[in-house]
Amino acid sequence: MSSSKTKTLTSYLKQYQPGAVAFSGGVDSTLLLYLAREAWSAPPLAVSFVSPLLTAKERDRIQELADLLKVRLHWLKTKEYLDPRFRKNSPTRCYFCKQSRFRQARPILKQMGIRFLLDGTNVDDLKTYRPGIRASKEAKVISPFAVLGWSKKEIREVSRSLDLITWNQPSSPCLATRVAYGQPITLPLIKRLALGEEVLHQMGFSECRLRVHNALVRIEVPEKDFYLFSDPQKKNDLLSRISTLGFTYITLDLKGFRSGSMDEGLKNRKRIVLP
Repeated sequence: MSSSKTKTLTSYLKQYQPGAVAFSGGVDSTLLLYLAREAWSAPPLAVSFVSPLLTAKERDRIQELADLLKVRLHWLKTKEYLDPRFRKNSPTRCYFCKQSRFRQARPILKQMGIRFLLDGTNVDDLKTYRPGIRASKEAKVISPFAVLGWSKKEIREVSRSLDLITWNQPSSPCLATRVAYGQPITLPLIKRLALGEEVLHQMGFSECRLRVHNALVRIEVPEKDFYLFSDPQKKNDLLSRISTLGFTYITLDLKGFRSGSMDEGLKNRKRIVLP
C-alpha cells in the first residue's frame, strides 16, 4: 500500500472538520477514525448506533476500541426496528434502517456543533448489493475510502502497518442480516438468533452465522471447521441448545461461511455509484 495514498487521504480528511465518524468497530471505520484523529485539529467524535440489533458483546468491543483510540464516543439509541418498512424485511431493509439512523443523528450532531458525518464505505462495498449506501448518499454522509478508491485489502494492509488490532477482524453485520428476506423481523427473533450465535461461539466457532428461514436455521461456519460436527457429543450438544431456542430444523450449510449469503438469491441488483 502506497504511503502517498495514505497521505492523500489524511489531507482529504482535513476539509471535514468538525466531524464525526459513524463507528461500528469494524476494520474500515476503525482505520477511518484513527486517520481522522491524526488529520483533525480537534479530536474526532465517534458515533455508534445502539439498538437490539447490536449484541452486548459487540457494544463492549466498540467501547473498548474507542477507549484504546482515545476518542470521544457518543452512543445514539436508534429506533429503526419500530419502522414497519424495516420489520417487513424486504431486500431494501438496510435502506430504511440507515435512513432512520441518519435522520436521528443529524439534529443531535448539529446541536453538538458537528458539521460532517463520515463512514467507512470502501470501493468493494460499491460493487455489492448495499441499499444502505443510498441512504448514506441522501444524508450527505462522506465516504473517504470510496471516493479515493480504497479497497478492503488496502484498508487491512494500512491497519496492519499501524498495528490496529482490527486489521484482520472479520465483518460483523447487524443481526437483521440473519433473517431471510420476507420473514418479518421481530425483537424476540433477533434475541433468539443472538443467543444461538453465542452458543456457536462458546462451542469454538469464532467465525459463524446462524441464519433463519422460518422454522429452519442454517449454520454457516468455515469449511475448515466442518470436522467439529463429526464429534457426536459436540453435535448433539449443539442441536440440543439451538433447539431450545425454538428452531425446529437445524442444518449445516455445505458452502461454508460467507458474508452476504442472504443476497445470493437476489437478481438484477444495481451496484452503487458515488458522485
